[in-house]
Amino acid sequence: MMMNRLILPLMAAALALAGCGNTEDADRGQMPDTPQDAPAAESADAGTPDAAASDAPRVETLTPGNYCYFRDDADVTEALELTVAEDGQMTGDNYGVIHQEDASYYASFTVEMTGGQPGEDGLVAFDTVTEVDGDTQTGEMRWHLSPDQAAPDGLETHLESAACEGLDARVQSAADTK
Repeated sequence: MMMNRLILPLMAAALALAGCGNTEDADRGQMPDTPQDAPAAESADAGTPDAAASDAPRVETLTPGNYCYFRDDADVTEALELTVAEDGQMTGDNYGVIHQEDASYYASFTVEMTGGQPGEDGLVAFDTVTEVDGDTQTGEMRWHLSPDQAAPDGLETHLESAACEGLDARVQSAADTK
């Protein structure tokens, strides 16, 4: 039981620490300016961002379509695949590998995200089922989303838009080289 209570905070801490590292992506020049299959977005009132979200992407209403995002830095390689339905409902998968060599910590994770709806603050809240190396937990996660970036609320990190095709292989390939 204690392990279950430690995994999500540990993962959040690892992602937060990873956000302090280099966020430049060597392949960034090959990424499109907007997500694959994603129509243009309309601006929405973002409200007042909290201090941890100061570098988060500007909150925008995403129009129906598929959006994909990617991050590869010294500690984490991850992707977010997001679908916005015609009724505005959002679902997605956030997955990746934590590879903190200095701490000798390695873990793969998947987060199934359902029921996403923008809140009054402009953040999108998802119901989540998280699995980290065989340990499964349920909860909620809030994201700052725009066509160009995605950032989990409260963490100083973000993912950049990426081509959806082959994204899972790209995550695995980048993690394998660490």
